Formats: sequence, C-alpha cells, structure tokens
Amino acid sequence: MKNKITLNQKFDRKIANCKTNFSKLFLIFIFISLAIIIAGAFVAGFVGYNLGSDFASLSSIKVYTNSEGYTQTFESYDIENAEDYNLVLEKVDQVLAKHNTSIQSAQKTTVDFLEQNIIDAKAVEITFFNDPSLTEEEQKALNSQIKTDIMLAFGYQTQDAIALENGVSDASILTDYNHNKTIIYSSIIAIIVAAVFAMVYMVCRYEKPAFVTVFLTIAHNILLTLALIAITRIPFNLATIGVICFTFFMSVINLMIFYSKAKELTASGGVDQANGKAVANETTKANLKTNLYIYAAIFVLSILLIAFAPSANMRFFALALLVSAVVNFYSAVFVTNGMYYCVYKPIKKKRKFI
Repeated sequence: MKNKITLNQKFDRKIANCKTNFSKLFLIFIFISLAIIIAGAFVAGFVGYNLGSDFASLSSIKVYTNSEGYTQTFESYDIENAEDYNLVLEKVDQVLAKHNTSIQSAQKTTVDFLEQNIIDAKAVEITFFNDPSLTEEEQKALNSQIKTDIMLAFGYQTQDAIALENGVSDASILTDYNHNKTIIYSSIIAIIVAAVFAMVYMVCRYEKPAFVTVFLTIAHNILLTLALIAITRIPFNLATIGVICFTFFMSVINLMIFYSKAKELTASGGVDQANGKAVANETTKANLKTNLYIYAAIFVLSILLIAFAPSANMRFFALALLVSAVVNFYSAVFVTNGMYYCVYKPIKKKRKFI
C-alpha cells in the first residue's frame, strides 16, 4: 500500500517544481514599486497624509440643541432621536464647510446652565480640524466666528448674552500638534539607528556587501508602506508609527531568513555559488513556504481585526498592518532577491562565519 502524500508534502513538491524565475521578475516589480512610491510622494506632498487625531490639530465646540429653559425661540433638536441627531451634525457640517474645515468626530454629551438651573442638558460635542496655516491665536479668532455662525444656523439671537455663552460653548484647541510631531522625529531617528546596527550585524554575520542589501530593502519597504498609506488615505496616527516600526522589524527578519538560507544552499553545494542570480532565485523558492505561512497568519489577523475591532481607530490600525504585511511579503518574494544578487559576491571557502 502506497504511503499517502500529505498536503504539506504536496505543497513542497509544487514549490520544488516551480518554474518561475523570481530573479528575472525583479526589474518588473522594482519598477512597480518605484511607480507606487512616486505616486505616494506626490499625494503626500500635494495633498498630505490623512492625519488622525493624534497628529491633526483639532478644536472642539459644544452645541446645546434643546430649547428647555429659554424664552426665545430657536430650532430645537432632541439628540436622542437619530434623525434629529443627524440633522444637528448636518447643520454644523454646513457651517464648518464654509470655513474650509470639517467634522473629525462627534459625540453626545451634557452641559450645565447654572443661571437657568439646568443640569445635564443634552448637547453634542463636535471636534473639527484646524487650519494648519494659522497660528493658535488666529485659530481661536476663527473658532469665535465659527461659534457665532453655528448659533445663527440654529436660530439663536447673537445679541442675547445668555444664548451666546450657553447655546454654543467656547471652542478650544485640544491637541498639541507640535508635541506629537516629535514622536515622528523620534521614531525616524530610532529606525535609522536600528538600521545601522542591522547593517553592521549582517556584514559581520554574512558578507560585506550585505549592508547595501539591508539599506535598499529596508528603505524600499518603509517607503512603499508610507506611499500606500498616503494613497489609500488610511489615517496617520500613533498606531501607524507602530506599523512602520513593524515594517522595519519584519524587513530585517526577511533579510536574516534570506541570507541564512542562501548561505545554507551555497555551503551544501545545492546551487552554484558563482551564479548570483541562481543563488537568489533558489533561495527565494526555498523560503517561499515560510513566507506564505508567516504573512498568511498576519493577513488573517488583520482581516479579523478589521471585521471585529470595537473602534474605528483599531480598524484603521488593522488596515495599516494589512498594508505592511502585503509590502513585506511582496518584498520577500519579488524584491529582496534582486537586491541580493546585485551586490552578491561569492564567499571564499576559507572564510570563517561568526
């Protein structure tokens, strides 16, 4: 009776019989990468990243929408009613659009009007984007105008001091934009320092030209991830910084796996070490199953987070993670091998590995 071939063995055989020459495909995929990176640079430069609340400068304003306690007449909305709540947001958004801004978030809240003996009155707190070209004082002046325009939109009388103070509360700038930007600079410095150490390690562990492969591959993966985040308009926030660091980490892991397998194949005589393209191609094939398993797991995790995450921020983080996983898999299979054989030099037999 013949032994049954397992699914894993069938997979191994398919990879072994794979006729695809990954090294020959390198130029095609590197041009695809460059096209995406250039497009992403264009979007980032002329449109900008879709900054999340962590990095966007924001203001908030509270809108009291019920006429209880007032003698004057204005449009009243019960925000517990979904239709009324949406109408409130629509009115506010129309006002903000006139000032070239928009709602970033909205949530139900309460306000206290002690002069009218009203406690926990229903209100909506609107958070909106600031104009990055304005100073803080200029933004506060604009917020004052926005406040007045919202009052008029709801029918408040601007000459009524009580309505002015209580109908729409003073807008305030909530986010320290410059403070959070320092996190980006710190992350960039940390990645550069880590990349230098990674290059030194790869040179000591494998071969001298490895630092070129490490530099080019890490730069490619991070730039491609940033470009796709800009193009897809995934919000750029603190979680996205974590995804960029993950991209760097996985890039280094990919390189270590690649170089270790290349060393193993050339040392065993499984491939002609004098032929850099053959070494790169056979190494890619040998690592294909490992890469498929690793990134399939990350892909599934990302999809589950997108489907079941309790908050929008978590879903956006999962989307960024998905982009990073696709970039790293794409790089591991179609790009790293080309970077490798471009700088590859056969290792001398007498060399001792660390």
